[in-house]
Amino acid sequence: MTIMKLRISRTASAVALLASCLAVAPLSAQQSSPPAEQAPDSGSMEPSPVTVNPSSPEEQAAREAANARQLEMSNAQLQQNAANQAEYDARRSSYESQMKLYENTVESRARAEAEYAQIKQLYDAIHAQWEADVAACNAGNRKRCAQTPPPMPQ
Repeated sequence: MTIMKLRISRTASAVALLASCLAVAPLSAQQSSPPAEQAPDSGSMEPSPVTVNPSSPEEQAAREAANARQLEMSNAQLQQNAANQAEYDARRSSYESQMKLYENTVESRARAEAEYAQIKQLYDAIHAQWEADVAACNAGNRKRCAQTPPPMPQ
């Protein structure tokens, strides 16, 4: 039964394909014919209508003027593009310099804060030791009292 279904589906596909080809064939045959307006190309080496009937001096002058205006506008656009690129490059360079300065400032501040923390820790330890020595001295432990400095020579 599976083989039977396979044969039916192949047959149905072939019929559908044949029908679609027959339906498209007349359309393509109609489209391939050249339009009635154009004469078929004879293959001759005759000059083109523009060569046979060149433009008048006024038309040529107008075309040259239009081309000159277009060239001026094109050159102006190129100059504007170059100026825009130079301004962009300058702003980008300034931005990168500012970012580098900012990064250096942040790093410098972080180093300064770390150094300050170390110094403060050392100071706090020395101050705590001094307070303990003063308390011990006031309590009677004379070894922890500060010694009187020797007199200064005069």
